[in-house]
Amino acid sequence: MNERERVLKALRHEETDIIPFHLDLTNQVHERLVKYYGDEAFFEKTGSHLAQERNESFVTLSPTTVKDMFGVVWNKEQEGDFGVVQDYILKEAEFGDYVFPVPDEKLIREKCERLQLQKDKFRMYIIGFSLFERAWTLRSMPEVLVDFLINKEFVGELLDRIVEYNLAVVDIVAEYNIDCIFYGDDWGQQKGLIMGPDLWREFIKPRLKKMYDRAKDKGMYVAQHSCGDISEVFSDLIELGLDIYNTFQPEIYDIAKMKSLYGDKITFYGGISTQRLLPNGTPEEVKAEMKKLMSILGEKGGYIAAPTHAMPNDIPTENIMAFLEVAQNQ
Repeated sequence: MNERERVLKALRHEETDIIPFHLDLTNQVHERLVKYYGDEAFFEKTGSHLAQERNESFVTLSPTTVKDMFGVVWNKEQEGDFGVVQDYILKEAEFGDYVFPVPDEKLIREKCERLQLQKDKFRMYIIGFSLFERAWTLRSMPEVLVDFLINKEFVGELLDRIVEYNLAVVDIVAEYNIDCIFYGDDWGQQKGLIMGPDLWREFIKPRLKKMYDRAKDKGMYVAQHSCGDISEVFSDLIELGLDIYNTFQPEIYDIAKMKSLYGDKITFYGGISTQRLLPNGTPEEVKAEMKKLMSILGEKGGYIAAPTHAMPNDIPTENIMAFLEVAQNQ
């Protein structure tokens, strides 16, 4: 059984010989591990079950700033793969002369061609900042939240334009042998949804349906990333046909309870804390907690073991090695 077959079996909620896993790394940590191993190709040897390509593309403006495909300028002086938005384009609830991008078909095809070569892996094409996050990077989070209340027509059109872009990307990806569309869009805080469940259902849910349906209609699975506590809308996501939920933070959820409630309907992906366990625990604590989580979440399939987010630079190398030791030696 190869990695892809193992993930597909887990998605069918069947027991697998080992629990599929993924070593998710920020660029900085990837570079650190290249030096640690002395091997540019170390990642291919980890046994990670997922192959991923991201839709984002950036143009470098200066040593500390980049511009994304929507025209948003990011300041990358702080650590992390994205940085922070330097300025917001849509300062008023109107589009003015702003022109929405069209997908870079050539670049998407290059990424898909690379991805489909990973025949033994479960192949995921990631559309990050896929709705709410894309809206606030253009408008700012406070303004989008206000727009939900007083500028409903404007914010509805903004979200619809973003969906149009995403659907065009999905249509291109669907021409290749890709297993899954992975949408990234943070809705959660440490407790509850940023916008609350009512506004989420008014503005986010109907547009997710279009995005999920398009991927499903093309024969692909659907994964959704959201940090934070989104338990209020978990049943909605299952209703929409979501297959894989990431990131599943143990600081937020009662892991056993969530597995009991939803474990036969959805596959959990993540669960190994990048907030507490991996940066602050000892290697022995990492191993013990991983084994505990995997025994709960991996029962009857439906689990991909992974860090709750791409591992940031505050995680000691010895804890990454502990993660791999458990994942590789089940």
